[in-house]
Amino acid sequence: MVPVMLISQIAKQTGVTKDAIRHYVNLGLLRPTPRRAGSRVYKDFSEQDSERLKWIIMGKSLGFTLSEIEHYLTMFMDNNLSREDAAEMFRAKLSEVEDRINQLQTIKARLTEKLETTYSE
Repeated sequence: MVPVMLISQIAKQTGVTKDAIRHYVNLGLLRPTPRRAGSRVYKDFSEQDSERLKWIIMGKSLGFTLSEIEHYLTMFMDNNLSREDAAEMFRAKLSEVEDRINQLQTIKARLTEKLETTYSE
């Protein structure tokens, strides 16, 4: 039998809050198996769910949106994410980050100039 975890167990294992896990379930990023116990329905999380959650955490830490994570996670879990696809994914995100850094540097320069010309003593 495949070991299963309740939401509290997978939350403790991964350090992700139960609310965040529920959000990922609602978005379809995680797909726990429902299990009825009396009048209650529990969600059983598998090791595959734990791996998916680790990918979500990594993707978020690298600046990927949940939509992007869903796309690449599905490809990865279906064994359809080639090394070239993964490299392109990281190159595209790196380019976005570099663009954002340039935008922020421009904003910083404008703010600095405004402070120096308008509010300096």
